[in-house]
Amino acid sequence: MHSFTTERLLIRPLIKEDEAFYCYQYTDKKMMRVVGEPLSQEEARAAFHRAHKANNKIKNTVRTWAIVDKASNEIIGTQALSWLPTKQATKAITPPFEQVEVGIMLATKANGRLLPEEAVSALMEYAFKELSINRVNAFYANINKATQRILKKIGFTYDPDVQDKSTNNGYQYFDQQQWQVKFIFELFTVKEIVVAAD
Repeated sequence: MHSFTTERLLIRPLIKEDEAFYCYQYTDKKMMRVVGEPLSQEEARAAFHRAHKANNKIKNTVRTWAIVDKASNEIIGTQALSWLPTKQATKAITPPFEQVEVGIMLATKANGRLLPEEAVSALMEYAFKELSINRVNAFYANINKATQRILKKIGFTYDPDVQDKSTNNGYQYFDQQQWQVKFIFELFTVKEIVVAAD
């Protein structure tokens, strides 16, 4: 498990000193409004210790990173990859492949700066390049419009045929092949702009 950076963020594995912030996230009503009921302090502490312990296991189950604002050196959120069994794939692929669910929580002070897109995109790149993940899945409550906007900006696929109509939840996915095409396209576009400027 590695740390990595973006222009504005340091994304590093969760450490013991992150416990207070982690517990704040999961006990705060405002932060949990589209996730679920806030946890009690005791439940949040137990969740933190499970997440921290999972980071140190050899087998990949869940990996959690702290999101640190490089300008202030403050932790502003957490994000995680949770490994999913192949049978849980919503949009199936043959042969079996490795897939994860991505999740992110950012403090309200980080809103309005496009930091979720930056953090999730960096984590996806890490998942595809370093962990050889085949698909990144996103599950969310349909009332969570912010998550839907973030996923759309990044380029996740929304397939109406695989939505679970029995719940108020949505699902989108992004495959490694899509990422490679997107990455190549963005490089090509930037190159074209540079060439045109000469």
